[in-house]
Amino acid sequence: MKVTYIHTDNSRETFSIFTKSSRVSSSDWLHINLPDKKSFIQTFFEKFLSDDRIVLFDPRHKQLLEYYSSINISQLPGANSLSEDCHLLFFTSGSTGFPVGAFKTKENLLSEVKALAKLVEKSNIQKVVVTVPFVHIYGILAGLLLPHYIDATLVIKEDFLPYELLNESKEQNTLVITTPIFIKALNRLGEKSNLSKTIFISSTGPLNPDDADMFEKKYETTLLQLFGSTETGGIAYKFGSAKEWQALDNVSLSSYEEKLQVSSPYISPFILNQKILPVSKPFTTEDIVEIDGNSFNLIGRSNKIIKIAGKRISALQLESIIETIPGVKKALVSVVYKKEQFRSEQIVITLESSEKISKQTIRKKLSENYGVLTIPFEVNYVDKITISAMGKKVLIQ
Repeated sequence: MKVTYIHTDNSRETFSIFTKSSRVSSSDWLHINLPDKKSFIQTFFEKFLSDDRIVLFDPRHKQLLEYYSSINISQLPGANSLSEDCHLLFFTSGSTGFPVGAFKTKENLLSEVKALAKLVEKSNIQKVVVTVPFVHIYGILAGLLLPHYIDATLVIKEDFLPYELLNESKEQNTLVITTPIFIKALNRLGEKSNLSKTIFISSTGPLNPDDADMFEKKYETTLLQLFGSTETGGIAYKFGSAKEWQALDNVSLSSYEEKLQVSSPYISPFILNQKILPVSKPFTTEDIVEIDGNSFNLIGRSNKIIKIAGKRISALQLESIIETIPGVKKALVSVVYKKEQFRSEQIVITLESSEKISKQTIRKKLSENYGVLTIPFEVNYVDKITISAMGKKVLIQ
């Protein structure tokens, strides 16, 4: 596989990744912590092809770095049961608490790469442009292993600007691996281009249907959304603003108390949550869904859903609506439960805003979409709601 690395001065360097390694593998778990993507790619493939045991997480996550520095994975409770074919350890984003580790085998990853390749096989992809960080499972699966599998040239830069990504996308037979935040940023660009020979893959969170529809129409292109998690691997996909998610090849769907259950060869055989634990199938997620055969309609995360006028609404939907209020730059909606109060379910709305927004204004905006809003809510203001490299909202304390 060839890799084109774009330097900060926009000069380009091309190098090759060899498909075999003669190194003797190490039995230790090795954390790849390198300063640039070029070094990371070279080191990752060297270790991956040598069957080394690789640990991946962002070293800027101080809690996780301290935790990893204080443990020996091979000596954790449950380590004796860990399969010898587990060669990679990823960590979740930790957005709902301390990150959980997910062990993966090569077969977990390579079987999913084949399923992803099947989705784009008719497009004869020659070039793959990647904006996502490689410490995330999506970055490894779609950003590195997929272009390696289909023998496409990989194009990377430490930080793409939206217009730079657009320029890279104009070449025919190009696949762009990116996140919702880049799709939204490209929607805001004044330039329009015909990218009908380009496919964009977006993951880490569902796009608002209006954003997805606008993107496909503006650039006359194909947008493929992926749905899954670190523990489950890929679960489903959909094109554009389609409502229903279709199961990936080899994925079986079911539900338990409206929660999505998944069986597939992509699921982690073990997780790390204080100790190493085996994972049973089907794996029950926290996603509330309405299943129809081999597809489903995603309602939202169980801890991010609230009922308004008898209808289940995702916090992500509320955020999108609130962000249409003039003055609101970003909104983050949380659902909290206070058993001691008459109405235990409440909404906490955190705003990054250029001005104070009255509760009456927020109530009116939500009522325009969902009818009379009777649920209590409070509003907090912060200087900054930032967007992580994977497109998730994070509060800056």
